[in-house]
Amino acid sequence: MIPATHLDLYQLTSLIPHWDAQRAQRAVWMSFFSRRLPRGHDGQNARDFIVWCGLRRCLHLLSQLRFDDERLETLSAHPVLGPALRARPLLVERLRAWRFHGEVWAIDEGELLWANPAVTAKGELLDIHGVRPSAMPPYLQVYTDLLTAKLIETPLLSVINHMSMVATKAAHLTRAAGDRPLLELGSRRTHIDAAVDAAVASYIGGAVGTSNVEAHHRFAVPVVGTMDHFAVQSWESESSSVSDTEFAFFKAFATAYPQSASLLVDTYDMFGEKTGIRNAVRAAAEADVQLNGIRIDSQLSPQTVERARSLLDQLGAHHTKIIVSGGVDEPLIKTLKSSPVDIYGVGERLVTSADAPVGVGAVGKLSWIDGITSMKQSRGSGKATLPGPIQAFRTDRRDRLSLVPSSPSTDAQPLPWSFAWDSLPRHPEERPLIHCVWRGEKALEERDQSTWLSTARTLRARGCEEGLMRSVFVDDSLAEEMTRKCISRV
Repeated sequence: MIPATHLDLYQLTSLIPHWDAQRAQRAVWMSFFSRRLPRGHDGQNARDFIVWCGLRRCLHLLSQLRFDDERLETLSAHPVLGPALRARPLLVERLRAWRFHGEVWAIDEGELLWANPAVTAKGELLDIHGVRPSAMPPYLQVYTDLLTAKLIETPLLSVINHMSMVATKAAHLTRAAGDRPLLELGSRRTHIDAAVDAAVASYIGGAVGTSNVEAHHRFAVPVVGTMDHFAVQSWESESSSVSDTEFAFFKAFATAYPQSASLLVDTYDMFGEKTGIRNAVRAAAEADVQLNGIRIDSQLSPQTVERARSLLDQLGAHHTKIIVSGGVDEPLIKTLKSSPVDIYGVGERLVTSADAPVGVGAVGKLSWIDGITSMKQSRGSGKATLPGPIQAFRTDRRDRLSLVPSSPSTDAQPLPWSFAWDSLPRHPEERPLIHCVWRGEKALEERDQSTWLSTARTLRARGCEEGLMRSVFVDDSLAEEMTRKCISRV
């Protein structure tokens, strides 16, 4: 069970009028998407694409969300919501029995996505009496009842925004690193639960491993690590010099891990005559093991790395790898491009996406209700949304968004509508991005963890290798529906 109270209060307070008007069971589509690519502190695009990440986590969330008695009591005691709930015991019982039911249509996790102001196939900007929507293939779309839609919006957005933000940042870091591996080391810079999601998202985004052991246990993400400064310092004593105690710990560590010893060399002086790199090489030799690597966690510059490589070679440690960490980000990676770095370790700059901390800016919006398409118009703001539901078709250079027609269906209770997903016209070179992943009360396909992760990583890698910048446009069916919505019933 995951508490269904991971939501904003207004989802519940605004539910009351719907319940009173007997609208809570109306069929709706909700669309989850971003309006634009992530932006930096200067307001300019900080990313070239978005990596969609979090689908499996979202589906798990939908299977587990519940209101237990304790949380219903908390809601009933709230000074604003409480009196309304206590006056509506049938609603309280509905919440107590609530389970997610509906359909989820989504893009495969790991796909690269783009967003831009909505344009037509001819590239003409859509501006319908001040209504200026954005266009992006939605991460996922949910067909369910109105009450359920309100309960799932916030928790789904929490997952989509966080995991896609981290996966997107990881993909850009990986691209900058080129053929040099990148490790995710940021667990201590985020929330304990978010750290696990960040490790998974980083792996999908291209990192080869994480320092987070729980992510390895739950999701089989490769877990890696060297040592910490604490470990080196903890061997200090009044009777010995720090060079001696550093050497002693290095030797003990190398003896314990003869096949994989990587030693942290900057606790005292990485270039000292009796400390740092020299101590690491001596300790490995005395333990009769090959020094697998050294980690440098400070003073990162081309000069430092070159000096470290030169010293290792001078000491005969030609096969010892250099791992760098501590403030690593894309600019530093580019600075070190010609330096003999073997592995990058990235922490806070990855899991917090420090250069674009707002992330992908995903939102969830109503796009259809009981046979009527719906769009937020927000005239003059540029925050208009697309009616739906939507299918997205991809070619080499562009994504086409198309409206999925709906019709009443007597066979689809409790959601009495059907949708023509399979009958939309498409060109032979187009492939549909969106498919059904959940129907009724369960996911349609339960992939094991290794298959899910490898598939998502493959999709992301393929997209990055293509190196394309795609534009997104709306086809005639969607443009016409938007025009109809914007000029009528105002």
